[in-house]
Amino acid sequence: MSRALLVSVMLFGTTAAADTFGGWQYAAPPGYAVRVDADHLALTRQTGSTFCSISVFEARALDLPVANETALEWHNIVATSFKATVKRRATLTTTHGVSVAAATVALVDADANAFAGVHYVVMPPGMIGSVLLISNTAATLQACEPAATAVVGSLAIDWASPRFTDPEARVETPQGRWATVGATSREYTFAADGTYRFHSEATEPGRDHVSDETGAYTVVGNQLTLTPKKATAAVVELGVTKVTPPVLLAKTTYTWGKRYVVETNEWQLVLTPPPKTTPSRDGKLPANAAAYPYSDQAKPAWKFASQPGV
Repeated sequence: MSRALLVSVMLFGTTAAADTFGGWQYAAPPGYAVRVDADHLALTRQTGSTFCSISVFEARALDLPVANETALEWHNIVATSFKATVKRRATLTTTHGVSVAAATVALVDADANAFAGVHYVVMPPGMIGSVLLISNTAATLQACEPAATAVVGSLAIDWASPRFTDPEARVETPQGRWATVGATSREYTFAADGTYRFHSEATEPGRDHVSDETGAYTVVGNQLTLTPKKATAAVVELGVTKVTPPVLLAKTTYTWGKRYVVETNEWQLVLTPPPKTTPSRDGKLPANAAAYPYSDQAKPAWKFASQPGV
């Protein structure tokens, strides 16, 4: 595969009045409808059967090297929703002096619908965020690009935003170790590289049920998606381990968040499953609860190590 051409150009900003969203100052293009969703700002224009969709995602602080963070933006914003083929790449600089990496892409969604798009990774010093432009075809995309370019060119960090001034509004990640202790003890470990490990042990008279799972996770706003890659399950009885068929590798998207419990001085990772769904890895929901709480202070007394290779 040939390397994509890297082009350096200048994005010209807009003189329209700036609004704010998700840590950004931005200017909406004329004629576009504006809607605020959970983790992004949707700017759309419909002309007959042709549409332009510009999604501005929240700004966040850089925690990892730029290459890792850029890859994470691609994974979270593009790869989780589409099968994407990159057609060309460009590097850009806005009139605010903000660096931008742009990838023009062919997109196919889960229903086999084809679109054309441009993914812009916007990188003010120490910060990062995404803008995703989507249209019907490569031809209609060209008519949408000036508006998207103007939006990207208008972006500047809104340092007065509560995202940066309020410690309780800071961007969170699930990174770390989270566990629950009981007749069945469970533990998630979320790593900074986007992978997770799950370990569970259920004890009953004379036997133990042990399961392990590893996979990848992605976070978009308050949505945490777990995509398992490997899993094992076993029953240990009288010192003899019998491997059993593992549960199905089920991709699950939770609504997630963190909460601080003053009485116990602990942070909890709270996972709310989709409606009418009980993910097998988490087991039955606690009584009168709609979510699974996992604590950073819980320390299960594990009897069995995580299975090698999982």
